[in-house]
Amino acid sequence: MDYILKGYGMKILIIEDDKFYAKNLQKEIKKQLNYETDVVNSLKELKALDLDKYDMFISDIFMENYDENYIEKNILPLKKPLILITAFPDKVLKEKISKLNPIDFIVKTNSNKFDYIIDKLKILNYIEDKKCLIVDDSKTATLINMLSLKKHYNFSNIITAKDGVEGLEKLKENKDIKLILTDYEMPNMDGAGFIKNVRKKYNLDEKIIIAISSNSDKEISTKLLKAGANDFLTKPFNDEELICRCDNTLKISMLLDEVKELAYKDTLSGLYNRRYFFDVANKMFLTSLRENKPITIIMFDIDHFKKINDNYGHQIGDVVIQKTSEILKTNIRKNDIACRYGGEEFVIFLYDCNIDDGYDIAEKIRQKVESQELHIEDKTIKYTISAGVSNKGKSIEEMIKNADEMLYKAKETRNCVVKDNI
Repeated sequence: MDYILKGYGMKILIIEDDKFYAKNLQKEIKKQLNYETDVVNSLKELKALDLDKYDMFISDIFMENYDENYIEKNILPLKKPLILITAFPDKVLKEKISKLNPIDFIVKTNSNKFDYIIDKLKILNYIEDKKCLIVDDSKTATLINMLSLKKHYNFSNIITAKDGVEGLEKLKENKDIKLILTDYEMPNMDGAGFIKNVRKKYNLDEKIIIAISSNSDKEISTKLLKAGANDFLTKPFNDEELICRCDNTLKISMLLDEVKELAYKDTLSGLYNRRYFFDVANKMFLTSLRENKPITIIMFDIDHFKKINDNYGHQIGDVVIQKTSEILKTNIRKNDIACRYGGEEFVIFLYDCNIDDGYDIAEKIRQKVESQELHIEDKTIKYTISAGVSNKGKSIEEMIKNADEMLYKAKETRNCVVKDNI
């Protein structure tokens, strides 16, 4: 079953007769994910709801006066994801639960009440705009793994390849692949060769690779892990083991991304910081040379920012920086990089963009800032920015220096954009 699952703005229904547990789970979901949730504690309450308005259901399998057939008859036809929970797991129950086709089955414990559920919701949110790649020459194995991943996850797409050579081509065509399942024994290029080639370009946290083999020889698993696999599975494995392995590796990747985000983001503006800018811009600069693509740098500065702080206070100065950052973020393309360069200065890296188009982007941003009014408490605040635009230089540092010189010229009159003469 292909579930209709979304992350942002998700509305969840919790079905649980333990009112204390349900209420605390609801609070935890709100606190960590800010999802809208409702709670019902009985079958009567459940029947009174319009179930179609919910995007996901989290339900206890055992409730007083509650028949799990209600899930089969009324929730499964909606094709919405279902997480089942219980405090009393056993083999017979697991068989019954598998028929209800949940995306996960979670055992309630005192030591880990909500962590697993929250982690699962975070993983689903994390991968909703990412793809998965299955590399295997066996059509049967590919189909089985694809059906399992479609059942448990909401990847934007699951792509397949019959060997390592095709796998590398698919990876080149789809930059947003996050999770890769690869078999070991394949024609043309085996799993070890494929993994080594992936790792030449991508780190362990950038592309997650789970290697699979029917050979139980420990040397094979060691070989694949040394080649750069994040984890290893020996065939045959069941559906639950595959999903646990995927969950664990995705969770680690998600946590590493969060750490990077903290390291690379400016906390006040929400833009990338100077360190991130130079890390990425230098790599993209080299790419532009190889691909013969033009790049343009824009330097911005808030006019008379010291007067804003002196007249209104530093808190309002912070709001001005935040509002300027919002305008920058919403008026650049997806692959452009905007960062807070320092104080009231900002820089934008525009890839595959000539200087005239860069000038137009800078001018659009300047006009947006000039036309807005900030209403803070009883104050109405208007301010302007100046910008310098350049596409000259043999390095990122040189390009920034040239853009900064153009900004200096713009600051002579303020509220204008100056570009390099070609």
